[in-house]
Amino acid sequence: MDALEELSKFQTKFEIYDTDTTINTIRDAIIANYLGYDLLNIDKHGFDAKKGNKNKFLEVKQCSISSHSWGGTWNDTNEEKALAFSDERLFTVVGVWKGASDLQFMVHGQHHKLGQDLYKLVVHRKKGSRSTQSISIQKLIKDYKFNVICPPDKSKDFVYKLLINYRRILADILLKDEIREIQNI
Repeated sequence: MDALEELSKFQTKFEIYDTDTTINTIRDAIIANYLGYDLLNIDKHGFDAKKGNKNKFLEVKQCSISSHSWGGTWNDTNEEKALAFSDERLFTVVGVWKGASDLQFMVHGQHHKLGQDLYKLVVHRKKGSRSTQSISIQKLIKDYKFNVICPPDKSKDFVYKLLINYRRILADILLKDEIREIQNI
């Protein structure tokens, strides 16, 4: 109850009353801060963050370490929004979390093919279905050359073991030395 009471105070202060939105906004802010994005968008529409001094935007996706597939999910995506991910100014990051507050690692990058692939998924979805697309971190790393980044309290060894235990094939795609630390991005 104490934890929820503190969360309620935060929600009141920032006028964000949906609990899922509150937690996602906090997580988005943590990840954006780690990656050097200083302007946050807490509105429901638009991208999650922007670098104030540059024309770079960030879309944050999140997943739980306990889920069966680690990756980003794009909900309610239309053709225009999908194609926006081809823009070189728009970066994507997937944060993998253990519990509510323990960030395990991030997969971050930008690639024009991401927008093209999202567009294909939107256009070829089952007629009448909700527009929800998912792309695995494995695909982000292998096909789009996204970087794997350790949060400050995790080591490269720790993150590499997580990844290899999750999908053995990642050992063929990613070397431990390719994992980046916050101070080296």
